[in-house]
Amino acid sequence: MPQNKENGTITPDFSKHSNIAFIIGYLLLLYLVGFMAWPFISSIIFAGILAGTFYPLATYFHNRLLIRRSWAALLVCLIIIAAIFVPSIYLVIQLSKEAIGLYQNISENLTEELLEELFFGEGILPRMLQEVFHTLNMEYNIATIQNLLLDGAKNASTFLFDTINVWISNTFSFFFQLIIMLVIIFALLIDGERLKRFILDLSPLPDDEEELVIQKFNQMNFVTLIGNGIGGLIQGILAGVGFWFAGLESVVLWTTSMVIFAFIPLIGISFVYIPACIYLWIVGQWGVALILFFYCTAISLIVEQWFKPKFVGNRVKINSTLVFLAIIGGMSVYGVAGIFYGPLILSIFLTFVNLYHKRYSGIYKSSKNRSV
Repeated sequence: MPQNKENGTITPDFSKHSNIAFIIGYLLLLYLVGFMAWPFISSIIFAGILAGTFYPLATYFHNRLLIRRSWAALLVCLIIIAAIFVPSIYLVIQLSKEAIGLYQNISENLTEELLEELFFGEGILPRMLQEVFHTLNMEYNIATIQNLLLDGAKNASTFLFDTINVWISNTFSFFFQLIIMLVIIFALLIDGERLKRFILDLSPLPDDEEELVIQKFNQMNFVTLIGNGIGGLIQGILAGVGFWFAGLESVVLWTTSMVIFAFIPLIGISFVYIPACIYLWIVGQWGVALILFFYCTAISLIVEQWFKPKFVGNRVKINSTLVFLAIIGGMSVYGVAGIFYGPLILSIFLTFVNLYHKRYSGIYKSSKNRSV
């Protein structure tokens, strides 16, 4: 090794060939590690989301309750299981039961007397439907209406039941991924700072930019999980009370569904309460259907337009339409997990856009001034 003439220290002499060999070996190992981790990538990402969101809670338990960090991490893992995974499992089981009874219940309630009163009486709806059927060159009679409704109910029930069967068939995979996720969450809650430092050391970005990316990541986690979670609980529980007063069955199931659907902006709980109102209208409870519709709509508007902006504050300044498109795009690519992945990808992308402007805006302006 050559000797440094200034201070007498010995420094390594890296040749061009050794650098190329090192880069090839590094990329090969990186590929192999990524290849091994790829089957669990969803569990790893989701574990990072949950660990980043609940890390302050684990720190609070550790400092205030004066318990070991491992016990605090275990306590937080139990809270995550009770708050997220148990309701999800319950929802899958109950939806499978509802899928079986959906077609039968609608078939029993769609009597000719009800259809005659609803679709062929006096009112706006019969006249509108007659115009629509006339435009489509279809006969407007009880048999046509009944067949359309039964076919729609059958298709919806079949689709829902097939989806549930896919979930159930992947039960072993689900629980295995769940165990992997909990192990990663537990490790991140215990050694979060050290693991974060290790990962950041692998990044070529400056420390301040890395911290900014992590800050935006955690802010979006807070908005997606905590802000939307509390807003979803408020909407789901209050709307569930309305379902109970309306006399609908399976109130707990629909309440849980609305809590989950509340994570999707613009659509939210309307994905559940609008079909419920249509069902009440079909079975002849028009007044109850209208009251339930306006009641649930008011709850949704108050939470989405007042509570969430107040709760979230200035944490994440992203247009709600962009968040909605990110969620829809995320769900189309990653499934249900896209509810969380979509906004996170969008937030990190916008952060890199800001870093780009921060880095190169001065260079662009100076070059522009020189050209002038």
